[in-house]
Parts: sequence; structure tokens; C-alpha cells
Amino acid sequence: MSLYLMIAAIVLCLILEALYSGGEVALFSSDINKIKCHTRGGSSSARQAVRLKEHPEWFISTTLIGTNLAIIAASTLVTGLLIKYFGAKQGEQIAFLIMLPVLFIMIVIRSIFQHYAETMAIRVAHFIRLSSYIFYPLAYGVAAISRGAVNLSSDPKIRQHSYITKEGLKYILGEKTEGGDILTAEKEMISRVFDFSELTAEKIMVPVSALTALPQQMKLDEAARVVAAKKYLRIPVYSDTVYNIVGILHYFDLLDALLKSRQEPEAKNDATVADCMRKDVFYVPEAKKAVPFLIDMQRRREHMAVVVDEYGGAVGIVTMEDIGEEIIGSIDEEYNKGKKLHKKTAPGRYLVNGRMKIEDLNQILPTKLPEGNYETLGGFLIAQAGRIPLRRERLEFGGTIFVVEDSDQKSVREVLVIAPQSLEGLRTPAG
Repeated sequence: MSLYLMIAAIVLCLILEALYSGGEVALFSSDINKIKCHTRGGSSSARQAVRLKEHPEWFISTTLIGTNLAIIAASTLVTGLLIKYFGAKQGEQIAFLIMLPVLFIMIVIRSIFQHYAETMAIRVAHFIRLSSYIFYPLAYGVAAISRGAVNLSSDPKIRQHSYITKEGLKYILGEKTEGGDILTAEKEMISRVFDFSELTAEKIMVPVSALTALPQQMKLDEAARVVAAKKYLRIPVYSDTVYNIVGILHYFDLLDALLKSRQEPEAKNDATVADCMRKDVFYVPEAKKAVPFLIDMQRRREHMAVVVDEYGGAVGIVTMEDIGEEIIGSIDEEYNKGKKLHKKTAPGRYLVNGRMKIEDLNQILPTKLPEGNYETLGGFLIAQAGRIPLRRERLEFGGTIFVVEDSDQKSVREVLVIAPQSLEGLRTPAG
């Protein structure tokens, strides 16, 4: 065999080794649901990849045989070529040194195939399938042995169910399909369950700026009026400043204290919130993960927790309802479906609550507001102005005009949003 022909044969063997080895990694690492999406476009390679994924013993046996044959052939040819030109001793040494960088290259190739698993699996599917026919006798034997070993070593009930990864299920939920067994609301709930484990107390809490809290020196009669107006079952109690929450006032404790005061008319009516509040407050740090946080609340049978920063100051509160809403969505929305945070006052004009989420606002506006270190329209305007905008202040972004209708020292409450008239006709927002 001529020198050039041997070199060409060696290169061919190395290419085959890369295809078999990389194809095995790609088919193993790829998500069958993502590959199935490509079959909708009529890709025959994607259909072949799906068939291989559904019968893994075939592609495993094929790639195993192909990889080993290619390695043996390449090693034999390289060693024979080097022995011919450098002698037996030096030829073997040089062959060993050459195979080291080749091994490194193969590792890099396998990493590339794994990183682009779905794409590479589709590209090599026809090649692997064709090879399975070529190696049919050997592949059939290896596949039969593999199936037999699996049948002997695992429970038949377990074998009936293929596994699916968290990322794979997230991808399925994110797919926009015309029909299906999973409703949109169910998809959202399952997605929230996945995201819940990544949440912290800081992400769930109601911030101090949005709290209704009572000073501990407040008289019971006055506290009763606040509770009646707000209709809360539990209200935080602070000392001196709202950042120093020292107790929780329960509606039933307040009611009991008021009844006792009515039964003793001769006594001085000087009872305060501090006299009937519950002082055993459950404090949690901002970085507390949602899952252990929920477990702690259930174990302690707490319904409200106070979130504190690294200095011990209160930054917000979390209730069991807040945690529940992170999984099932807004509980208030289930009972107040007609209540909206925006109202269309005229074509292209909306009166929007400052606490409306940016993602929700983007669904009704032609101009998309960017994401940032904020979640609400009020937070967006504060970020744009670099401060809390004043009442009647006018801001503009992307042709959309924002007029602050109501604000205070802490937040933006209500905003008149005027969409660009040139874009207003392109879509019909829900009003």
C-alpha cells in the first residue's frame, strides 16, 4: 500500500472514530422532545434520530462497534506505517506519542457533540442508522446481550417508564402547541413549581414600603378601625420605626381585648396594641431559600414571617398566602377576576396602577418596556428618573409617554400611559 493511501486510510479511520464516538455522546445527551420539534418541519434526519433514541440499544451497539473498529484500524495502520519507515522500536514509540494528541482531539470532539447534542444527533442520525445495517449481525448480538442484562438487573415496572429531565419538561411546557393535554394554566403552575426552589424570601416578600403596620403604642380602638378598614387577619407591629417589627397583632386577639375592655367600663381605656400583640415573631434572612422557608413555617405553624436584612432591620413580610401564590398564582385573581390594574380611558391612553407588572403591561402596549432591576411600572419609572417621580411629572420612553397621576415619598401609585398613535393601530390591546 502506498504512503498516501495509508495516510488517507488513517485519516478516514479517525474521522469515523470521531463520528461514532461523538454520535454516541450526542444521542445520549440530546432531548428527544427537542428533536421531535424538528420532525414537524419534515426533517427525515430528525425522524431517524427519534427512532434511534427510542431504541437506544441499537445506537449504543452500533457506535460501540464502529468506534472500536475505527480505533483498531487506525492504530494498526499508524503503527505499521511508522515501523516501515523508522523500525520496530522507534516506530512503536512514535506511534504512542502520536496517539496522545489524537486522544485529546477526540475528547474535544466529544465535548462539542455533547454541547450541541440535538443538532449533532440529527446530523449523524442517517450515518448511525446506515452503520447499524452494515454491522447488523454484530449489532444485533450486542443489542440482545444488552437487553438481556437490563432485563435481569432491573424491575419490569421501572423499565416501562422512560425518564425525563427537569430541563426537558421545562422545554415541553415552553412549547407553543395548538392542542394538547396540558392547559396553559397547568403549564404555568408546573413552571412555577420548578422556579419555586430558586426563590428566596426577598423575592417572595411584601416590602416594608407596601405594608400596613401598627405602632405598638396605638390604642386598641384606633387599631380596630385600621383592621376593619384593611380587613387583615394579621398585622405587623413596630416599635419607633417600621423597620423594627416587634410583634404580630392577630384579629382575634384584638377582638378579645376589646371585649374585655367593654366588660370593664370602670377601667381606664388605655390599652394599646403592645398589650395584645404576639411577641414571638418568626424572623428570616433575605437569602432564605423558599423550600426550607416553607418547611420551617409549616413546622412552627407560622402564618407570617418577618424578613430581615444583614443588620437585623425588617425589609418585608411573607405570609403563607404569599408562598402559595408563587405556586398557584395570585389568589386574589381567583376571587376578583374582574379587577384590573389598568383601564383604557381613550384610544392609546391607559390609566395604570404603579404596581402593575412590566411583563403584563408589555402585553397591552405596542412599545416593549425593557427588563431590569425592577418588576413593576413604578419601579421602571423610578429607574428611568433616578428618583421617585413627582406628581404630574412626565417621562418618555420609546415614544410612549408616562404621566405620573399619583405618587408619594415612597412609590409611584398611578400613571397615565399614552401609547404612540403610530403604533396604536398595529394591535388591539385588551381594554
